[in-house]
Amino acid sequence: MKKIFTLVAALAATFASTAQISSNYSLVTGPTAGFGGAPVSALQSGTLALGLFGFGQNHTTNYWMAEKITVPASGWIIDSLVTYGYQTGSTTVSTMTGHYCYITKDSSSTPSYTLAIGSRTNNAMVYSAFSGIYRAIETSLLDNNRPIMKLKSNLSGTLPAGTYWVCWGATGSLSSGPWCPPVTILSVASTGAAMQLAATSWTPAIDGTNTQGAPYKLYGKINTGLNSTPSLLSSVELFPNPVVSSATVKIELAQNSGLSISDVSLVVFDQLGREVMNYPNISSSTFTIERGELAAGSYIYKVLNKNNGSVLKTEKLVIQ
Repeated sequence: MKKIFTLVAALAATFASTAQISSNYSLVTGPTAGFGGAPVSALQSGTLALGLFGFGQNHTTNYWMAEKITVPASGWIIDSLVTYGYQTGSTTVSTMTGHYCYITKDSSSTPSYTLAIGSRTNNAMVYSAFSGIYRAIETSLLDNNRPIMKLKSNLSGTLPAGTYWVCWGATGSLSSGPWCPPVTILSVASTGAAMQLAATSWTPAIDGTNTQGAPYKLYGKINTGLNSTPSLLSSVELFPNPVVSSATVKIELAQNSGLSISDVSLVVFDQLGREVMNYPNISSSTFTIERGELAAGSYIYKVLNKNNGSVLKTEKLVIQ
């Protein structure tokens, strides 16, 4: 008996474009409470007994910041990284001269030494500019000597599923810092679980006894499996697409694929690469998938070979 599986449209251009795929970003505690009515990121020294304006991230002295990320089964194609920093005493014209960044595998909840993407020595900065936010203590919110800069760097490569750390450091033309302001949330003392490399070893980024996050935004796209092996499939069909409530799926395997219908599964991912639907037990060449609770929008689904986890087919799925 022939077995079929088809998905209608080719991947849309929107899926090829980069988007924010991971972040830990919160800095503003007062949208208009800072110098000149600007947003302010307040060091909550009295209300929360916090004491650090920022963490050292001076690349020259081997100080780095790091945030843990988890890449889903689909994998990610990384494009760029944005982080934040300041040098005390600067104006709103950025004094940042370098941005160094890389991604490394997790090793016992600590960044490992082996690089996955990026470089410890290459200045990858594309630009740096005033973020519009000032860092100030809550008892003197109008201070303007710590304007926070946004730094963007090229950081490109492919990450398979797994746990990683995004690591970065910076350089500047002033003697202060550069410093990394912690993730800051009004009335919240512990804002994340960032790590800091202080010259020789990685330790948790802590203010007193409170763990802190480090603000970043990672850009890229999900890995759509363009290097998959569709030759094991003869044809694929899913209809209707867009899907309103349900769709019929048909799968036809190649004549000499060596696979049976029970060897394949259908998995649906959202635009961030998170698994949102899984049909692991396919017993017929024609079957029905239900929309369920999926919100309207664009998704990617993959046909997988359960024997080795390889991607046999990747296509776009639209939910109306």
